[in-house]
Amino acid sequence: MLRNTNWKTLAIAALTSILFSACASAGTTFNWDQARSIKAGMTEEEVIEKIGKPYAITAQGQRQVWLYSHANASGVANSISLIMKNGRVFEAPRVPYSFKVD
Repeated sequence: MLRNTNWKTLAIAALTSILFSACASAGTTFNWDQARSIKAGMTEEEVIEKIGKPYAITAQGQRQVWLYSHANASGVANSISLIMKNGRVFEAPRVPYSFKVD
């Protein structure tokens, strides 16, 4: 039987391991081609089908800003935002060429 001290140490180590593995990748995974396929006029459903649900949504008057962000364990992060109005893409995201992976 484990002593209390060993049990606590094992529990902390297990929890830390779970937390680090959860942090290995955060946000909505998307690639350059998917992000570049988003065009003005697309419906919310079409956007979600192409690149998934947004990481965050904020309101700006009659518009919504949909934020997509993905970071991996090495600290590389890609983010795009698009403007939605009346359930459609009002302004397509600017997708930097640096997102493209050969």
